[in-house]
Order: sequence, then C-alpha cells, then structure tokens
Amino acid sequence: MIIIGERINGTRGNIKEAIEKKNKEFIKKEIKKQIECGAHYIDLNAGIGKGKEREKEDIKWLIECLYEVGEIPVCIDSSDPDVIEFGLSFIKTSDKMINSINGESKKIERLLPIIKKYPESKIICLTMDEKGIPSDYKKRLQIAEKLIEILNGIGVKNENIFVDPLVEPISVNYENGIIFLKVLKEIKKLNIKTTCGLSNISFGLPNRKIINKYFLSFCIYEGLDSVIVDPTISDIREAICISEMLTGKDEFCMNYIKNVRNRNF
Repeated sequence: MIIIGERINGTRGNIKEAIEKKNKEFIKKEIKKQIECGAHYIDLNAGIGKGKEREKEDIKWLIECLYEVGEIPVCIDSSDPDVIEFGLSFIKTSDKMINSINGESKKIERLLPIIKKYPESKIICLTMDEKGIPSDYKKRLQIAEKLIEILNGIGVKNENIFVDPLVEPISVNYENGIIFLKVLKEIKKLNIKTTCGLSNISFGLPNRKIINKYFLSFCIYEGLDSVIVDPTISDIREAICISEMLTGKDEFCMNYIKNVRNRNF
C-alpha cells in the first residue's frame, strides 16, 4: 500500500497558520511525523484562499521546508494547473506525483502539456467532469477510461496512472460506499492503479476514525493500491497492515509480526 500523507494542507487550521507565519519548524515536524509513520509521498497543498500568486509562493516555500527534512517524494496538490506547473519545477526527485487531473475539458487541455514535460510523474485522475461527480458508477468508469486513454496517448504508462473513484460521505447517501467500491473493482480490471481520499467517507458522522478504518479494509480487499490519509493515526496503520495480511499481501505474516513487535499500532 502506497501511503500519501495528507497533513500538509492549507485547508487545515494549524497548517494554514503555519504557512501564513512561515513557521518552518512546525511544517518540518509535520513532515517528519508522517515519514516516520510510513508515508511514501508527502502531499503538499498550499491553498489558503489568498489567490494564485500567493499559492505559488507558498508551495515553493513548502517544498523548501520538505527538502530540509530530506529528498522525500512529493505529491503536488492544487486545483490550479499553473500552481502545479510552478511547484513541479522545484521538485528534485524523479519520483513525484501530480494531484490531479479530471474529466473537465479545460483542465485536460491545460494539464496535458505540463504532464508531457514530466512524463515520469505519477498522475492522480479524478472520476469527475464539468457536471461534477456522477452518482452512476458506470459514468465514473467512463471518465476513468477516457483519462487513461488520453494519458496513454501522450506516453504515460499504466503503472504511473492512479485513478481516484472519489469517496463521498456515507452520511449524504447510504450507497456512497458501495458506489466507490464498484468503481474501484472495475478499474482494477483495467490494469490501472487506484487511490482515494479515505476520510471523506465519514464526513459528518461521530467516531470517524472507526468508520475510516473499516472502510479502508473493504477498499484493500477490492485492490486499492494507495491512499491519501493521515498516517499518524494508529488505527489506519493497523487497518493497512492487517488487511494486507488477510488478503494475501504479507507472505508468512512477516510484516504483521514486525509491526506488532515494534508496537506500531
């Protein structure tokens, strides 16, 4: 399971404050915690609602903070293609991730030239378009297939494409979990990797950590390859470790035994 650490996000109050005050030590501590808890990529989102130019300035600053910790793979996260392009120019490692492209024609048109410049990058593809997130799982699958075809057409390999079927809150529609799992199962048949923003499933409900843990187990069973999540939560680490063991991804249960001995959850 590829873990994309989600904590450095300008929509979170303490992160927004740290970005505004340029509190480098706080950001570095947040990055270190996630790496120590198993994050393979650090998602960097500098959007604090102060416009494109400020977001560019802040994404560059976040990348500088990260490199003071180490040459850690980055997931550049922005709704603005200009910010993504600007941020990518400061990433030193060849292993990087773009978050994200979707089925909107304007977004595709703007991001494709950027992706061509960084063909080795991993690309997160959201199953939504100009009309938003389809309630019909077949429509989400169609969007995914369209994006895969487009990316393949400019030389992006299947192994670098991560489709996000988009988790929506179960509190809004009791079928949202099932819809996500259906899309996930079908995408895995296309020999494509998958990811998701896990915590959306529990939005608006109490005891969210418990819901997230159980839903993650279902997702791993259906073949989820990566997850955008807070890895510092022990319940998440536990769910990944045990679910991978129970689904045959942990030979002789060695990873589970190691985690128990190290008291990782």
